[in-house]
Amino acid sequence: MASLSDFSAPRSLHPLTLVMQFLRSLPALLLLLAPTIIRGSAGETRLTLTFALMYAVITVPLIIIRYLRFRYWIEDDEIVVHSGVLTRRKRNIPVDRIQNIEIQQSLLPRLMGMAQVRLDTAGSTSSEGQLEYVSLKEAHTIRRIVREFQRAEQMQASLAQTGGRQGNKARAAAPLTPPPALSPEGLQAGTLHAADTGEGKATPTNEGDESSTPLLTMPPLRVVLMGAYRFSLLFIVLLLSATQYLQLDPEQLADLLFRGPLQDAATVIAESPWLYGSLVVFTAAVLSWLTGILTTFVRYYGFKLWLEGDKLQRKHGLLTLQEGTIPLKRVQTLILRSNPFMELRGWFRLELQTMGYDVDEQGYHVVVPFAQRNELLSIARNIRPLALPETFHSVSPITIRRHFVRYTVALLAIVIPLAQLWSTAWWGLGLVPFLGLFAYLHYRNHGYATTGNMLFIRRGVIRRYIFAVPLDKMQVFMNRASIFQRRLGLKSLSVDTAGSGSVAYPEIVDMPDAAADALLQTLHSRFQRYFRARKDEGAPSDLLDGAAAKAFATGKPEADPTAGATNASDEDTPVNHENGTQPTEPTPTEPTPPEAQAEPSSLSSTEK
Repeated sequence: MASLSDFSAPRSLHPLTLVMQFLRSLPALLLLLAPTIIRGSAGETRLTLTFALMYAVITVPLIIIRYLRFRYWIEDDEIVVHSGVLTRRKRNIPVDRIQNIEIQQSLLPRLMGMAQVRLDTAGSTSSEGQLEYVSLKEAHTIRRIVREFQRAEQMQASLAQTGGRQGNKARAAAPLTPPPALSPEGLQAGTLHAADTGEGKATPTNEGDESSTPLLTMPPLRVVLMGAYRFSLLFIVLLLSATQYLQLDPEQLADLLFRGPLQDAATVIAESPWLYGSLVVFTAAVLSWLTGILTTFVRYYGFKLWLEGDKLQRKHGLLTLQEGTIPLKRVQTLILRSNPFMELRGWFRLELQTMGYDVDEQGYHVVVPFAQRNELLSIARNIRPLALPETFHSVSPITIRRHFVRYTVALLAIVIPLAQLWSTAWWGLGLVPFLGLFAYLHYRNHGYATTGNMLFIRRGVIRRYIFAVPLDKMQVFMNRASIFQRRLGLKSLSVDTAGSGSVAYPEIVDMPDAAADALLQTLHSRFQRYFRARKDEGAPSDLLDGAAAKAFATGKPEADPTAGATNASDEDTPVNHENGTQPTEPTPTEPTPPEAQAEPSSLSSTEK
């Protein structure tokens, strides 16, 4: 097995990467040449062959040069990646900033024994580094080496926090050295020495080892059931794109589908526009449903989730095998997702919003794709203590009117222009009563609650979300009011955390202004008390122990026995809700750790 010394010198990618890069370039060429190949004449065929030859002359050398110029290696505290042909790029990725090392294997690389390694860091919206491709064994070795460096750094930080000032200075001046497990013997054994874990026995460090009991294992039948609750338009989009691109006549396709005994049925359908439209909608719905089952099965086949130390590990995929990691300390928000059909049967999906999110998943990591409510909550408690509130506070009923007006205006903006070309479009106004029902459901499914150290926000009609936002992860509390909301005495309260998404985010819309101001003050004062208690304890920001935990859960600081009732008598910093000024925070006595999230949050109130 490769040792740390093998990665200290520049290394190249797997030789079969050349084959994979060439195969990946072929679909683009075939897509360009498809119309000529199908309908081309003899002269166009010669032109096609000439173009293909030129493509090969340019592409093949470029692939080879790119492979030869790509190098990577691991230094004491960072991974270095050199790449580029005309523009040379050097990327240094600090080991302590690496949040996720994801190993992916699509079908062909898996057959060739290769894998893609993606390095995600905190605060990034895409992978900081990609290794396409290395051997599977090498991919696991890279991940293991990085993990051992991170464990060593965490131990050093922990010792620095528990030691005195002189000990802190001495340890800070000392260079970071890899633990014994990074020796060639430790790597070959695949174990971490007991001295490194602080326990009486060795802990496995094989990242691919699934011998531990997983938190969740999804059998194939559950994956299929999960797909039954989802729709995908992928097949329809591909069909329409192929029809347009290849210039296929829809009427000719219909004749091919309705030949023979179905010819009479096709004639009846063609004479009735309503029957024809209904058949098109039904066919599209069935195809979308079947495509949803297929895509879900391919993506989540063999899903496994297990906890290793302070990191969640997950593995899934049929054609593309994915292995990923989610450090628990990077988790910002827990999100329970569902839809009306899933919720009716008690099925939910758990997502985590983290610092440095994966844009392929719109800012969120799916950790429990499909589970019953009790099972999901049991898994979530391994991430963060979580208990869903029994009841939610409703927003103002005025939101029904506001949403109904919005939906109606949007419908008129579509129907009126369309009716100028097609008079039947006026029938679209028959949807107005349904818009009223939809606005009412939006009000019924929108609410908020505070339980312990969590803010819960529920919203959505078709896509339903329950956001569980820990108060210590909040960075900004904000009230805002548009010109229409001000006239109705309403405000919207939103909270922001590191890495929050722009598509779905925790926001309470159309609260009565007095309730919005009161909730804003409550959230901020609880955070202020927790922050002061935490600083008095000198605890790391990601721990909720002692006075900090009690202050956070109850909103009242625990008195310091050595200082009388000093903390208990502290008053919250005055907040100006009109101009959105930020309160002054107590001066920390020690530097805040780099990973700390719980710096004083911003508090603001804005109007548009």
